[in-house]
Order: sequence, then structure tokens, then C-alpha cells
Amino acid sequence: MKKHKKSQPWYGFSEDQAFGEVMANPDFCRYVLQTVTGKKQISKIFLPEKQKEIKDPSHKVQKDVRLDVFVEDHEHNLYDLEMQVEDKQDLGRRIRYYISKCDQRYTLDKGKTYQDMKNLTIIFFCLFDPFKQGKIKYSLHWGEDFDHTIKLLTGVDVIIINAKGRPNGESKDLLGLVDLINDRLVHLNKYFDWAQKKIKELN
Repeated sequence: MKKHKKSQPWYGFSEDQAFGEVMANPDFCRYVLQTVTGKKQISKIFLPEKQKEIKDPSHKVQKDVRLDVFVEDHEHNLYDLEMQVEDKQDLGRRIRYYISKCDQRYTLDKGKTYQDMKNLTIIFFCLFDPFKQGKIKYSLHWGEDFDHTIKLLTGVDVIIINAKGRPNGESKDLLGLVDLINDRLVHLNKYFDWAQKKIKELN
């Protein structure tokens, strides 16, 4: 009886190691940041750090955090990029904790004022829709409940990319990124060509 060769699993962009390795490329990471945030003025980023662990030795019982990809741009704005595959119904509290850890370690040096705090953008790429609204991009800020023109200027932006969302006028670049997360072939530009080649090499 002929035995069938067992097929090997394919690790796409959403897999931890593949995500980290691909996003560690400064050119591709900068392109993703420009695409997701809309900040085309991001001309340079420092070498992205993957699996950045934040520990607090003085509080050993406190939960540690491991950031998927942590980036600083040329204007010293900070970005934490996370891939979230499973919906554990804790996204809001998870983001709150990640912000607190980033603030604890990176956004304000001793002797500086609160005006000196670095801006922080938290970006979650999700393989589920946390709000069940079908949008591809959710952009969240602190605002007054009844008058949305009143904003609390925290210097923190939260962006959630829902890879299962329905296209509705998004840029080709963002739709290409959604396709990449869903392991669909993307024929758009050199960035996606490189990323797909890198993922194939990793596999």
C-alpha cells in the first residue's frame, strides 16, 4: 500500500516568527507604518526590535510583556506592532497593559516633563473583528462621550487592522497588507514581493 507523504504546515505572515522576521526589515516595516498610519512623512526608522521583552525586576509578581515589533521613527515617535490571531475577548485590556508597560520603560526620561513624553502608536493586526462592524481599520482615541470634538491629548493612538473586514475605499496598499495577513498572493509592489519571498524562504 502506497503511503502518502504528510504535507508540512505553511507559516504565513500572521505566524509569530514569520511576522517578526519580515517586520525586522526596516524598509518593509516603514512601508507598513506609512500604510497603516497614513503618515507618509515617516522617512526613516531605527532598526525594528522583535520580541522586545519588558520586565520589572522590582515587581516580580507583575506580568511581563513581550512586544512583537517595537519601532522608533526619525522624530522619536514610538510604535508597537502586534499580531493577534485568537480572539480572547481581552483586546482592550491587553492594549491598556501594553501602553502602561511602554510608558513605564520608554516614553519619558527622568527629569523631563509630561510634555516631553514620546508619542506612542499601538497597532494590532487581528485575524478577527473585535467590534463586529466589518471595518478593516479602526482608529481609536480618547474623546468626550457626548461631544466628539473634545479630545484628551494623551499622545497615544490605537489602530486595529481587522483582516476579516470588508473593503470600503481603503488604499490598495492597506488591502494588499490584509491579503498578506490572510496568506493571499499580493502583486502590488516591491515591498510585497520581498515579503512573500522572505516568508517562502522561512518556510
